[in-house]
Amino acid sequence: MNNFIQETLFLVTIINPIGIFMYLAPVRQNLSERDFLRVLFKATVISLSINLLFTYGGEWMFRTMLKIDFNSFRIFGGIVLLSISLMSIIHGGRALINIRGSLDDLASEIAMPFMTGVGTISVCILLGSKMNAIGAAAVNLTAAFVAFALIGTLALIRYHLSEPITVPFDKVLGIFIRINGFFMGAFGVEMIKTGILNVIRS
Repeated sequence: MNNFIQETLFLVTIINPIGIFMYLAPVRQNLSERDFLRVLFKATVISLSINLLFTYGGEWMFRTMLKIDFNSFRIFGGIVLLSISLMSIIHGGRALINIRGSLDDLASEIAMPFMTGVGTISVCILLGSKMNAIGAAAVNLTAAFVAFALIGTLALIRYHLSEPITVPFDKVLGIFIRINGFFMGAFGVEMIKTGILNVIRS
């Protein structure tokens, strides 16, 4: 049970729901509550599907189909995750997503690379290698639900806040984004270190 909770919290941290909520500011401003939640739900389903795909088939995909050593992906993923974490720490919740195309296109844009990125994919591949199929699925489903619930709750709160309160509300969330950036950065460094050590040992 403790392992399940730890893996779930870890995956939620890498998904970074508070950061996603802040990045979705322009989306939230141009959509009604109902449309925003609908787009968010579709993005969550797309993200969950990708995560499950890599949880169960990611290791085979790299080693058999792509003929790529997973440690190469681990090192590259760590570099990307480290750069993203530095951006989160320095810039906070600066918006990175803009309205364009249909709501379905928007859901896909949110799902990849924001809800599912290189860090999330790496965690899912590792998750599939050390947990049984049911346990790995449970972690993915729970993490997706927690992320959706947290982003949706924050959005509903933000929709109904009065103007004087929105500024301190966003500033507090910006602080959380920077704190989460430190955790993501540490994980990125760990991925790079582990990948390099595995290459040396092999």
